[in-house]
Amino acid sequence: MNSKKVIVCDLDGTLAVSKSPLSKDMAEVLGHLLKRHYIAIVSGGTYSQFQKQFLSEFHCDPQLLQNLSLFPTMGSTCYTYDKEKNVWNQIYDEQIPESDRKKIIKALEEALEESGVDVTGARGPIIEDRKSQITFSGQGQIAPISLKEVWDPNQEKRRKIIDKLNKKISGFEIKIGGATSIDITKKGIDKAYAIGKIKQLLGVKDDDIIFIGDALYKGGNDASVKNTGVDFIQQDGPNETLELLSRYM
Repeated sequence: MNSKKVIVCDLDGTLAVSKSPLSKDMAEVLGHLLKRHYIAIVSGGTYSQFQKQFLSEFHCDPQLLQNLSLFPTMGSTCYTYDKEKNVWNQIYDEQIPESDRKKIIKALEEALEESGVDVTGARGPIIEDRKSQITFSGQGQIAPISLKEVWDPNQEKRRKIIDKLNKKISGFEIKIGGATSIDITKKGIDKAYAIGKIKQLLGVKDDDIIFIGDALYKGGNDASVKNTGVDFIQQDGPNETLELLSRYM
């Protein structure tokens, strides 16, 4: 990994537990790595989730933040740091048209009912309109990780929903992500798209990049990276990722 210029990481399930704050140890390791690598974080979460889960827990020399890029909602948008104004600026935004978002939500509601998947006891919204992404969360957005981890560990419930959904809509990317999520974006907007944007923004090549994620399995929201030509590593949770990154501090 020391030969790589850019380390690209998933967030939930890779750098942090789903919807949970970045640990102090992970923040420290990432801060050290920024001294000699670019780091890009690509996640299905919104920018506000990045702020709550990542930025609020990550502290380093502001100069180093120029080496960090954030790609919320599967890379459909990007934020980079402006050291002069001390703010994170949005670079682009690939929103889904409102009419399509309504169509996706309706189809998702119908697919959920037809699949027979039980979402009783969900905490918070189970369908969220993130404008550039529609996200289904089987136990709700604010469910504790203890509930999320046991709801659909083998993705069987979500695959049933996706099977129904594929018969209702087309022309979109539909991916399994996180512990309970299904992420839906515009066609071609996935983590492979984010890799392309990273190459463009940083002026790097495939050989300069390594991707680390927990959902590289078939149908997972990291899997599209496997078709890009960049190297990748499958990790099983933040503890494994921390151990891996610590070796390269």
